[in-house]
Amino acid sequence: TSTAQVLLPKPLLPHCFFIAMAAVLLFWKVSVQDPGQLAWLRDWTAPGLIPVDDLHVTLLYLGGRTAGEAATANDLSEEEYLRMSEALQRLDGSEVTLSVTAVLKHPEMIFARVELSGDVASAVARVEFPGDVASARAPHLTLCRSPAVRPKLAISLLGDPRSCEVHEVSPPIVLRGVVGLETGPAERPAKKEVADPTVFVGSFLRVETNARASRQTEPSGYATFLAGTEDEIQAWATCLAASVKAQPAGPASLKLKTRVQAPDKPGHIYLKWGATASDLAAQEIGAILEARHQELM
Repeated sequence: TSTAQVLLPKPLLPHCFFIAMAAVLLFWKVSVQDPGQLAWLRDWTAPGLIPVDDLHVTLLYLGGRTAGEAATANDLSEEEYLRMSEALQRLDGSEVTLSVTAVLKHPEMIFARVELSGDVASAVARVEFPGDVASARAPHLTLCRSPAVRPKLAISLLGDPRSCEVHEVSPPIVLRGVVGLETGPAERPAKKEVADPTVFVGSFLRVETNARASRQTEPSGYATFLAGTEDEIQAWATCLAASVKAQPAGPASLKLKTRVQAPDKPGHIYLKWGATASDLAAQEIGAILEARHQELM
């Protein structure tokens, strides 16, 4: 008696299955593979910025995490995260198109704002927010950046592009790309990035702290505006320094003092603070100054 063999459709494998395999899943992406437009994209550069070798749009961040952890990192429910993962698995290897609608130039980064289309747009569309997109709801294509900043700075700048030169692209430039999954070797431990405590780069300001000759030396540093005309920067520096003098910024123990920097000195604002707060890193000082600057804008 012969037994008929029934072939069932191959099931889509859940995210957690791949974690045990030989590679760690990092993110779903669309890699630009359009020789006709790559030259145009590569023309967007600036001194001190390093071009990105693999031009791509991140669709869904995985980070080698479990489904629950990755869902949280993407601000998604686990159910919606798995739905997106399965939709992108179906598109793996597919050629898709995306449109560049603007190029944003920041002193620390140049990147393109893009719009997704067709199946790939549907795959990452959020059910509870129609038209909203995963990957921090900000699809973009990083072209080059400073090694001093992390790639996610582009997401913040898309949300608030005031510190960027925005070059609208009309009509939009259509690019061809391929959907794929970026992976990394499992045996390589995740590299933990250690921030330089003496340097802060935000959306508007770069803050650097000076080395102290001794523990008795009062901590100091300087802040530099990242963009703006000479007149605008002078006005912002004057306003910010006066505001901190009139209404202290940060905790009382900080005793932060500011003044417009002399023309022959680095930066635009000279900073000085109390010895009791000498352990504060540039990131903390910078966050306080950026918050005050945004209040004044």
